[in-house]
Amino acid sequence: MPKPILPSEIEEAMKDIVNVPEPDVEFLNSLRARFIAEGHASAKKNQETQMRQKNFSQRLTWALAVLALVALVVLFTRPKVVNALKSLFGYVPNVGIINQSSAVRMLEEPITVVRDGYTLTVEQAVLTNDMSAVVYSYMLPPDYVIPDSISTVNYPPFLTLPDGTRLDVDRARHVESQDCPQCYIRYLVEFPPLAIDVNEVTLEIPDLVAVPSNSAPRDWKVQLKFKPADPAAIAPVIAQMVTPMPTDISIPVPTQSVETYGITNALEKFVALPDGYILYGNTSWTDSRIPPYGLVSVLVSITDSAGVEIPFDYADPGMFAGSGELREYWAYKVGTNFTAPLKLTFGMIASLPADGGSFTFDPGTTPQLGQKWEINQDVTVNGEVIHVLTAEQGGIEPGYFLFAMQSDSNIVGASIIDLAHPPMGGGGGGGGGLPEIGIPFYSGFGYQIPVPQGPLTFTFTNVEMLVEGDWAIVWNP
Repeated sequence: MPKPILPSEIEEAMKDIVNVPEPDVEFLNSLRARFIAEGHASAKKNQETQMRQKNFSQRLTWALAVLALVALVVLFTRPKVVNALKSLFGYVPNVGIINQSSAVRMLEEPITVVRDGYTLTVEQAVLTNDMSAVVYSYMLPPDYVIPDSISTVNYPPFLTLPDGTRLDVDRARHVESQDCPQCYIRYLVEFPPLAIDVNEVTLEIPDLVAVPSNSAPRDWKVQLKFKPADPAAIAPVIAQMVTPMPTDISIPVPTQSVETYGITNALEKFVALPDGYILYGNTSWTDSRIPPYGLVSVLVSITDSAGVEIPFDYADPGMFAGSGELREYWAYKVGTNFTAPLKLTFGMIASLPADGGSFTFDPGTTPQLGQKWEINQDVTVNGEVIHVLTAEQGGIEPGYFLFAMQSDSNIVGASIIDLAHPPMGGGGGGGGGLPEIGIPFYSGFGYQIPVPQGPLTFTFTNVEMLVEGDWAIVWNP
């Protein structure tokens, strides 16, 4: 029998894994190329192996399993490989996932400036070879009153380098501020990367974001100094690919064939934080009938192994689909109070072009706000029936009509247009969360005043389909 691995030996091996020197950039690049090449080769080999697997004996199967285990032990106890995997990406609160393949720098210390009762604090700065991120927040004076004019035409921040070079904002967004109750707003701005020898810049903020124009001090200037990042301030990002397989759901839809549009829902990585985890994934599809941004993955619930529903928050995925890419990215944060594994239950809503189908409506000569009309027309769209139930002149201005609809198929939303008149506005949809089959949804259309003389004809331009399947993902931290 082979000699068993003792617990003390495992502990020593783990120490060796952790306490090893950092890899250089050249090795990281070679490792990426190796992983890609070996990944393709492994996938091809696995396909061939599966074709012959039925003929393998039980002994050979166990031998292969042991061989794979040995290979994993050898690979992941090699210091260079372990450190490369640990150091490629990291997570910084309020900033998100960062690239650590080169040196990371951070703000030496937070900086606070007070002017006329307004308090501006530059809380963080993170510099990588991809970007320069700055997080700032501000507090309003205790006696601040929102002015009558709510114009918020603000000029964006920029960085001024010691040689006078100006760097403009690449991306900006609001950041969660629940941990900062005194903050009116916390804001993240990303600039292009700084050269490694630039350790001091000036952050210039012409206007405080979201403050009405000229109601607060302008032209803030803050000197920022950087230092090498403290490794303790960066949480590791752990890759973990989990892909669910869609299966038929129990809702009977006799006239709708099961179609999944090449959808793949996958959890890619997670970050372990002191107060919980952030789970990162994406949903992609191959059917070009669904346009870019035409598919929405809705996280319905998260439950643990005991069946307890676990609360979650939305997080910034840090990734956006490229031009023409059929993919959306998502991220969710959970706490630590659960019994693993967790089950993430998703629903998929796909937007598809309609193949026509129209209905008529006559609002009369003097339609009134809040007035309702019974329509009760059945329209066939993409081979399915949509029941157009009622119309109402809704909104706060004349000319906007809201139509209640319902379908017994997978259709849970729709958009319409009056081809004979230029549209002022339109839309479709229902309530929040995942729509239910058979529940009424609403689609609207707005006219320029005066409203054209009826009868009016509305044509369906697209429908939203609830995609059948069990899109749940099971995750173990």
